[in-house]
Amino acid sequence: MQKSLSRAEKRQQKLDVILRNASKAFMERGYYKTSLDDIARMQNVTKPTLYYYIKNKEDILVKCEEVTCGRINEMLDDVMAEKVSGYDMLYNFITRYIPIITDDVARCHVRHRGQMEDPALAEKSIQNHKDIENRVREIIRRGIKDGSIRDCNSTILAILLFDSLNGLTSWYKSDGPVKEDELTSEVLKLVTEGVTGS
Repeated sequence: MQKSLSRAEKRQQKLDVILRNASKAFMERGYYKTSLDDIARMQNVTKPTLYYYIKNKEDILVKCEEVTCGRINEMLDDVMAEKVSGYDMLYNFITRYIPIITDDVARCHVRHRGQMEDPALAEKSIQNHKDIENRVREIIRRGIKDGSIRDCNSTILAILLFDSLNGLTSWYKSDGPVKEDELTSEVLKLVTEGVTGS
């Protein structure tokens, strides 16, 4: 017999749907051109009902960030706990990062990161990204130390890597012509082999 969901679980499920629909709308129409009325209509609820799940439109960005950063940091915890070389850690990070960052909620987060009107929220958003970047820099430094990654500037490599990976959010769609496994394969080849034909 299927276990019935608690009130908290039902609320979380509803919030997940709201975030996903709002994210798609923000990406397609634009954040400022999408109103809470629009989002309420997507859910087939009234705006007062929407306020049970979110404080305001900006809170949607905050919650998208919480979900995305939570998933990334949980994944990094697993990757960095593995008893493998720094290179293998970086490889595993890229492999697991792409499915996270190409999700609609994560795409919305990347597009609007640090754009909150509240200065404190914007600053926290930027810091969240820096914290994740610092963890990847640590992976690169481990690889340099164990010899599996060439001696390089870990900051430059991490920035280039994130710019490339996060850039996927501006054009990749899960229902588009490029499949996720093909995308991941090409990214990994670019990172590990470059563009030479040899």
